[in-house]
Amino acid sequence: MEGSISMKLGVNASASEIWKAYGSLQLPKIIMDTFPDKYSGLKVLKGDGHSGTVVEVYFAPGVPGPTWYREEYVVVDDVKRYKLAKMLEGGVLEQGFKSYETTLTAIEVEGKPNVCFMTGAIDYVLDDIDSGLEVLSGSIGVFYQIMRAVADYVIKQQNDTTTN
Repeated sequence: MEGSISMKLGVNASASEIWKAYGSLQLPKIIMDTFPDKYSGLKVLKGDGHSGTVVEVYFAPGVPGPTWYREEYVVVDDVKRYKLAKMLEGGVLEQGFKSYETTLTAIEVEGKPNVCFMTGAIDYVLDDIDSGLEVLSGSIGVFYQIMRAVADYVIKQQNDTTTN
């Protein structure tokens, strides 16, 4: 079974500021800092955050399921503000998925320079429908929480800059 799930979040921040977090190695660092109960570490195996970067992400002790996953940033397009990451090993690939890719974009709102839409999508192929669907439902919530965490981080940075 294959499918795609997408979500969209309106944010009071510019697309370029959101992209600074989305399109770099700042994204996994924001995730680690925001969710220390879920993630315990990150190792950059190759690259600098652009296309071809490979990272390993480690889950915190006590988190059910696999203890880590490896993913590649297949496309990081700074002009279109588009990022495609593909899971290579571990993670949901050990829980009934044959393929798992995520995309993130930051889209400008015309005429509103300090407002944008953050979009995210999960494209997947399930090998084991029974276990995979349960994992997918949890994955959707986590993916949205990550998008929200990036938005909150960028807005906080903007507020800190304007108050100093």
